[in-house]
Amino acid sequence: MTDIAIIGEVLIELSPLSGRTFTLGISGDTYNSACTLAGLDINTTYITSLGEGQSAELIRQDARQRNVHLLEPKGMINKSPGLYMISNDATGERFFDYWRSDSAAKALFNNEDILLPLLKQIENHNYIYLSGITLALMSEPYRVMFKGFLADYREQGGKVIFDPNYRPKLWPNISTAIQAITDILSVVDIYLPGYEEEESLFSVSSVDEVAKRLSTIEANEIVIKNGPKNCLLITDQDLENIKITPSRVVVDTTGAGDTFNGGYIGGRLTGLTPKNAIKFAARAASQVLTIKGGVLQSTQLATLKENLNSMLNSTEQ
Repeated sequence: MTDIAIIGEVLIELSPLSGRTFTLGISGDTYNSACTLAGLDINTTYITSLGEGQSAELIRQDARQRNVHLLEPKGMINKSPGLYMISNDATGERFFDYWRSDSAAKALFNNEDILLPLLKQIENHNYIYLSGITLALMSEPYRVMFKGFLADYREQGGKVIFDPNYRPKLWPNISTAIQAITDILSVVDIYLPGYEEEESLFSVSSVDEVAKRLSTIEANEIVIKNGPKNCLLITDQDLENIKITPSRVVVDTTGAGDTFNGGYIGGRLTGLTPKNAIKFAARAASQVLTIKGGVLQSTQLATLKENLNSMLNSTEQ
């Protein structure tokens, strides 16, 4: 069975209902992707640390319900999950406030003695997925260690998937973010950046400039997301604009890119071509835009699974 291991942080989410009333949710960029993948019946393992307390147990319960297999260390005493609060403007665009500097996940990603044994347990997985947020939670020595692990993993036949998911508040400065993201790209097989991130980090001014910049990196499969606009697909130096249909309803943009990633990865792991996987991923992202929070509902995932099976069957015919 094709399986994937995801490395990241799960947080408690406060999403606005009205005024000062918020609803409590469970989210996080790579966790949102993990929930999409598990909902598509992909065997999904998630490496993190949640620590202790009621909030940690709420996340564990959520993961069990979503069939995401948590892989945690034992004994993260006096630590707990991080927290973030969402606010939205009139267009649905989201903004975040974070409380995660002392989270259990950050402690894990900066402790080699605890992290390496967990990484050893996923060496037989076909794919590993991480984001720039995962890297931002690591200090420089641990990013170097982690890159070494990924290099060894690839030598054994595994493939690495990476989304830079640049969040300025999580980095000490932009130069550190650029260096960390540039370094990790030498061990990445599938790269899933957003155009705005490329623009912010590398001062590009067009999709063509992004394509030119990325033509020299190690990854042989690149999907450049651009919000409601077309995606750019780069495979083996071939470039193709893939038309997507933007959602007509936008309630909350939280999790749109994460759900796209989950849909794209799920499509590729089950046999869709990159082009068809983009179309499927865009459909998944359009669904999460219609709800509050960053994780698709079970009914939405069930419909997506039916859509995926239909696309796979039509491809076989």
